Amino acid sequence: MYGPPPVPPPAAEPVPSAPPPAAAPRGRRLAAWGIDTALLAGAAILLGMMTWGRLNGLLGDGLWGDALSAAGGLLLSGGDVRQAAENFGTGIWNTAVSAVEQALLLLILIEFLHQFAGQAFAGRTVGKAVLDLRVENARSAKSRALRRSLVTTAGGTGLYCTAWILLLHGLFLLSLVTWLAAVAVFLANSAPTLVGARRRALADLLAGTSLVRADGYRRAAEAARTGAVMAWDGTHAAGQIAGQAVRDNAARIAQAESMQRALQSERARQMQELGRRSAARMQDAMQSERAQQVGDAGKRVGGRLRNAYQDRRAARRQPLPPPQEQPALPPPAPHYDPYAQPGQYIPPGQHIQPGQPGRYEPPPQYMPPQQ
Repeated sequence: MYGPPPVPPPAAEPVPSAPPPAAAPRGRRLAAWGIDTALLAGAAILLGMMTWGRLNGLLGDGLWGDALSAAGGLLLSGGDVRQAAENFGTGIWNTAVSAVEQALLLLILIEFLHQFAGQAFAGRTVGKAVLDLRVENARSAKSRALRRSLVTTAGGTGLYCTAWILLLHGLFLLSLVTWLAAVAVFLANSAPTLVGARRRALADLLAGTSLVRADGYRRAAEAARTGAVMAWDGTHAAGQIAGQAVRDNAARIAQAESMQRALQSERARQMQELGRRSAARMQDAMQSERAQQVGDAGKRVGGRLRNAYQDRRAARRQPLPPPQEQPALPPPAPHYDPYAQPGQYIPPGQHIQPGQPGRYEPPPQYMPPQQ
């Protein structure tokens, strides 16, 4: 009742954790950056063309208005040509600078949206997707994607476009410093990708992310290979099943034929046995006494019929009596024609048939008397 405590079950073996994804190769990472940069350069070219068109429109349409405004200012200033020229040139310059600044700010916004939208919703940008790379831990936390996009945009077009804007406003020294800062941030963001096991950039270190292999192409190839193997196995299995079905059907047909032959042979044997029995019974019946009596009676009847047939044939063979001779007819009586002309001569041997008139000769022609 108070024995030793039960032995606890053995502890389950710890499930090995999945190995961390491999870091993105340097060449593939550089190629992905090149694709993203090419897309950004295409956007910059489109913005430049749009800005050039805007400048042509502003300068062409508003140039006469600015000239008239400068002429009015010249008259109002009492002939101060310098002031009027400065106002005219400043207006044109401010218009051009405003159009260029808008294009640069749009370029910065395009890069930021490209980085943030791709990493927050897909875990990778277009270039990374083409090279089968993804940003780890970016989709799970949008804040990490935001920080990484800000750092990447700052090291890309952010500081560089800011330097151009400062230069357009005449702040040359500040523009140079900003440009140097843009180069420094770009190098600081790119240099860590060349060293280390995980090769994390400055943007990855600040955002807590890393660029790794997506293995999408490998999984797709494995899925295609697995599908091909499954299709082959299915086809092979279907062929085996079909072959087995054909063999079973052939065996059933052969068995049915053998059973049919066996039944036919058994039936034939039974028919032969029945025929032998019937023949034996007929022979026994013929050899019995009653059969002999019937046979004698049949012979007597057959003899009587044969005698009657012979008598009838003999009666048919007797000659018929000769026919009686008919008496000869009397000779015909002579015929006399009362209408025959007198003196008409009938040659001997010719007789006038009854009802045939005699030969008619016309009377002589009348001759008038001579005077």
